[in-house]
Amino acid sequence: MSDILDIIDAHCHVFPDPIAEKSRGAVGAFYELPMYTSGTLHNLKQERDRVLEFSGRKFRVARQLICSPAVTGHQTASINAFLSELIRQDPALTAFGTLHPENADYAEILRNFRSQGLVGLKLHSDFQRFPIDDPAMYPVYREAANLGLPVLFHMGDRKLDFSHPRRLRKVLDDIPELTAIAAHMGGYSHWKEALELLEPSDRLYFDISSTLQFVDGALVQKFLHRFGETQFFFGSDFPMWDPAKELERLLSFGFPDEVLQKLLIGNFEQFLAEHCGT
Repeated sequence: MSDILDIIDAHCHVFPDPIAEKSRGAVGAFYELPMYTSGTLHNLKQERDRVLEFSGRKFRVARQLICSPAVTGHQTASINAFLSELIRQDPALTAFGTLHPENADYAEILRNFRSQGLVGLKLHSDFQRFPIDDPAMYPVYREAANLGLPVLFHMGDRKLDFSHPRRLRKVLDDIPELTAIAAHMGGYSHWKEALELLEPSDRLYFDISSTLQFVDGALVQKFLHRFGETQFFFGSDFPMWDPAKELERLLSFGFPDEVLQKLLIGNFEQFLAEHCGT
């Protein structure tokens, strides 16, 4: 029996090799933060080759959720084809597809997800320039819900208001059949508001990517207590951050092993089985 604990990184981005460096520069400039690496498929696989050891315990990233947002409507088809081909070649990858508010054929795009192997939809409203509670997006959310596709929302920003937690609260109130993942623990730089405004629900999940370096264990514990330990997934936001350092930060909070097991692998495995058919 292996003494290495497998974990899942439930928030990763990947870019085609020819544009990976350009994408790295653009994302780093947008957030005014240095990027860990370039986000090529090779970089992504390298993370699964690492054995991470902290305080005598060994871990490895065994599975990764990948996504890549379309920043214009004409990019949607090529990005979804790219993600579909990656997961066809690599069973350790799970992918959420993309679409853009400009895509008038959103229903056809979403209906094609299953045949492409894409098990959910990722939206990044700050890059795609729309408020997530824009009524024009409600048909997209309803179609995703009808097809059983969860929606992973980028949440929060220091400079923009498109993905504020109050907007997700409105979406979930208005579309009760939607299953959502609120990235970045409900609101990058808006964690207090996320804790206060979002309502606990068995259809609301969170990943903790791009969060752990900005908060302490006490705040994470408040989220776990309010929304339930089963509703949270470990994620690194690769290639923004080094998954090893994100894991080390999580371990430093001193959560019991049973909680860590849920956060690092159990919750997302259960989520995929219940909502994605994998």
